[in-house]
Amino acid sequence: MTEKRYVLETNENFPKEVKAPEARDILAELAKFGVEGADRIKLMDSTREAADIRLNYIIDKKWVLRFCNAPDMTEKRMGELGRLVERYRAMGYQCPAFVPDSGGTYLHPWKGLLCYLSEYIDLPLARERDGEIEDSEGTRLALQVNEAVARFAEAYRNVDLSDTMGMYSLFDLNPYDALEGKDEKQDNFDSLMEALRGVGEEALAQRLEARHGDIRRKLQAVYRDLPRCVFQGDENLSNVLVDGKGNFAGFIDFNLAGTEVIVNQLANLAGFEYGDEEAPVGADVRLELALRGYQRDMAHMLQFYHATEQELQAMIWYAWIVMVCQWPTASFFMYAIGEGTLKEEICELLSRIADLPEERLRAE
Repeated sequence: MTEKRYVLETNENFPKEVKAPEARDILAELAKFGVEGADRIKLMDSTREAADIRLNYIIDKKWVLRFCNAPDMTEKRMGELGRLVERYRAMGYQCPAFVPDSGGTYLHPWKGLLCYLSEYIDLPLARERDGEIEDSEGTRLALQVNEAVARFAEAYRNVDLSDTMGMYSLFDLNPYDALEGKDEKQDNFDSLMEALRGVGEEALAQRLEARHGDIRRKLQAVYRDLPRCVFQGDENLSNVLVDGKGNFAGFIDFNLAGTEVIVNQLANLAGFEYGDEEAPVGADVRLELALRGYQRDMAHMLQFYHATEQELQAMIWYAWIVMVCQWPTASFFMYAIGEGTLKEEICELLSRIADLPEERLRAE
């Protein structure tokens, strides 16, 4: 007889005032989906805060029973996600399908949360191999993920678009940004400007605000005309499946999936890295490092996604927003501005970005 083993401990972000499901609750919900009993249950809790609860119970490495309070989860949304998963699977990528109950319903309410069931794919996550991956392997995997997204966009541009916007969306807000009333990049930019003003860099903040405002106005005039696609939308190492050789195999976690302007998605995936050095290395060194990495990743993706000239122009503007406002970048800038040895260098870097010619961001 197999010994049952249930590991149900929540993480430090799980709100104390909320009672998580116990084993009997999990078994009862599984039965509603036609799954009788479980020998092994392991909780993977990716809760971030009380407004973003995500409990993922791995059932015998066959199923994942999820409890969440995502603001946009409805039966319509689950149907959209199911069709999206099938599109990824048609491309040869491994992604877990959602499982309805016998009546065709995906979502079950449970004490203020929503519960649903999906398949479990028994492959490692890239995050689990992170410590074993050499830099060259990490770059190779990132290029594979980016290539998969670009191929997907090429195959499914403007197909079965969702009303739910993706996590990178500007202007049209995703459900999480809608709670704040502005998109995340605008919020990040505002925080960065506050940090600059806090160290007496008023003139630099004004120059960046002028460039940022000009670019946003240009994008707002054209973004509705640009091709879109529905993406998984959260392609980080925690959601990327790899095979035994560390190659990209597929995605899990479609909670943040949504419609995105394709070239904005690609610009965010390419991103900008300014180096990990916490000692001054020079504003020009950091800028060239970031631009080279972006151009390398974007050139790779544009082998598989064939952008129009209008898209390539808009991509320049999206890229400038990303190079200043993407969360890892904005966080680095804010840290560096407050750290004495880096303040002067990063302010000089931001000054160069404020005046950066558009052609430096044109994808080759």
